[in-house]
Amino acid sequence: MKIAEYLFIVLTILLVGCNSTKDIPFSSHSWYINDITGNVESTDTTLSFTLCSDMKEQEFLLIGNENEALKYKGLRAYLNKICSHLEVKCDSILFYAPTKGILIIGITEDKPWKPRSQSFSLLTETPYTSWVRDDDVDDWSRKPDEIYTNVLLDRAEKQLLIIDRFTYKHSDIALIHIIQTETRKFKSLGLPLWSGTWADVTDPTCLEPIANWLEGHRNVAFENFRQSHSSSDNGQ
Repeated sequence: MKIAEYLFIVLTILLVGCNSTKDIPFSSHSWYINDITGNVESTDTTLSFTLCSDMKEQEFLLIGNENEALKYKGLRAYLNKICSHLEVKCDSILFYAPTKGILIIGITEDKPWKPRSQSFSLLTETPYTSWVRDDDVDDWSRKPDEIYTNVLLDRAEKQLLIIDRFTYKHSDIALIHIIQTETRKFKSLGLPLWSGTWADVTDPTCLEPIANWLEGHRNVAFENFRQSHSSSDNGQ
C-alpha cells in the first residue's frame, strides 16, 4: 500500500472518531429562578423544574443558552460528550446547573434502551422501583407513566452519570445527575466551586460518599414528574 493511501485511511478513521460526538444545541427557552419556589422556570412559564435543594447554599450557576456556555472554555465539548453516552437521540440541552451536578436535555426515544431500574405508580402515595437484571426480557419501550434509569461510568473522564428518563408534560426528557471528579481537565473549565467532587468515582474506597450523593437522584426525578403532571392537570 502506498504511503499516501495509508495516510488517507488513517485520516478518515480520525475524522470519523472526531465526528462521533455531535454538537447538541441549547433549546430556545430562557430561564430564571422563581424567588418563591426556588424552581428553575422558563420565562414563558411553560416549564418548571425543581432541583430539590436550597439555591442559596452555595454559588449557584445556571447555564441555559449558547452564550452562557461559551463563557467557559471547553464546556460545550464537555456537555456534548455527556450527551453522546445516551443510547437515545439528544435533541436539545434545556439547562446545566454545575453546582448541583444536574443536566436536563430533551430527548427522542427513537430506539429501546434497556434500563437498570424502572419506577412505576409515580402519581400515587406509594411509587415503587424495580431493578432490571441482565437476563430480564422486555421490549423496553418506556410508558409515559414510568421512569427508566441508567447509570454510566466514564472512567477516562472520571465521571458517573445517573440518567432518569421520563415524560415531562408531552415531551420526553433526560434528567442527568453528574458526579464528576475534579480532574485537572475539569478544573480548567473554570466552573464554580462544588461543580465537581474530591472523590474519585473510579476508586471503590470512595463508594460511601458517592452513594450518599447518588441517593437523592430518584427523589428529584419523582418530584419533577409529579410537578409536570400537576401543572398539566391545571391546564398549564
